[in-house]
Amino acid sequence: MNGTIHLVRHGLVENPMGVIYGRLPGYNLSEVGLRQAKAAAEHLTSASLRAVWSSPLERAQETAHEIAGRHGLPTVLDDRALESATTLEGVGRTIASLLRSPRSWWQFRNPMKPTWGESFSQVRARMLEVVEDALAAVDGGEVVLVSHQTPIQVARLALAQRSVPPWLGSHPCATGSVSSLVLEEGRVVSARYFVPRVEG
Repeated sequence: MNGTIHLVRHGLVENPMGVIYGRLPGYNLSEVGLRQAKAAAEHLTSASLRAVWSSPLERAQETAHEIAGRHGLPTVLDDRALESATTLEGVGRTIASLLRSPRSWWQFRNPMKPTWGESFSQVRARMLEVVEDALAAVDGGEVVLVSHQTPIQVARLALAQRSVPPWLGSHPCATGSVSSLVLEEGRVVSARYFVPRVEG
């Protein structure tokens, strides 16, 4: 793999019930999230983008649209960039909510897998595939891939050839952030991280 991949996490989501939404439909960017997407797009204005790829979930498409629009590019949707699959969709994010959902308890029997959904190795495999295909499609140029927190963290660790769970990695992944990685023969030779500063 050669070229520059800009891994963009979608902006903040409107989630008044505070649930784990995972791959559920209907979760769109909040006003703050839209400003984050616009800030990411502004950050990438000077990049020589040849393509914008995205997870098909609404929040990712909305973020990708802001970036693609500035470069006159279409958005390529790819299921391999989806959020991690989880059995916890619709459950509240707090410990109290999880405790009130006994059906979820067994899912936490092995946090290193994780046993509550798609394994990190599965996420790693599909994210490396989509990164490789996206870079090949632009012949080693610059491409954006809009995805989600865990897939981006897993991809960054995999490209850096580190095999630790994403929460043990030292790479932040804020909403609306851009992780720009320059690759030569599949190895990261330089990396930059941008996080939008917008008023909440």
